[in-house]
Amino acid sequence: MKMWAQKQKGFTIVELLIVIVVIAILAAISIVTYNGIQTRSENTKTIQGVAQYVKAIHAYAALNGNYPVEAAFPCLGPIGTSCARISGANTCAASGGDGGAAAQVSFDTKMKDVISGSVPILSNQKMSCAGNQYAGGYYRPSTGTTAAIVYFLKGDQPCEGIGGAQSFTRTQQEDMTRCIVSLPSL
Repeated sequence: MKMWAQKQKGFTIVELLIVIVVIAILAAISIVTYNGIQTRSENTKTIQGVAQYVKAIHAYAALNGNYPVEAAFPCLGPIGTSCARISGANTCAASGGDGGAAAQVSFDTKMKDVISGSVPILSNQKMSCAGNQYAGGYYRPSTGTTAAIVYFLKGDQPCEGIGGAQSFTRTQQEDMTRCIVSLPSL
């Protein structure tokens, strides 16, 4: 009489561990990729908003003969937008004046005269640098014959190619790039 060995069905521990490790690796890759895509998306939102503001400020200058003159440094975006250094007391990336920006109704009014629809919106993603939190961008006016826009991007990013402007200053520290678009003198 022959004895038949009963065959066990199922997976071994080693096979299960291999599957779990492969799933964990794929999950880690997906998370890193998603975070990178999200950061690029937010940076693109800021770049596009700044480009629209550069064009609007050029249009304002063409109509009025000067850049908008403001007493303070207005944030770019709708009223209530936070920008520049939004928390912390120290400066970062040579950004000494970045703590003084705030919403300015008069600047928004001037921009709405040359922008159809609502004002552009910059990303509100927060970037850490030297214990501070930075976000968005602001308009840096002077006498009306010169002006600049300062904005912040997450990561080590280039600053060129915004709204056809030719003059840029870039500083990068930790996880933040600070870009300044200098508009041509009138």
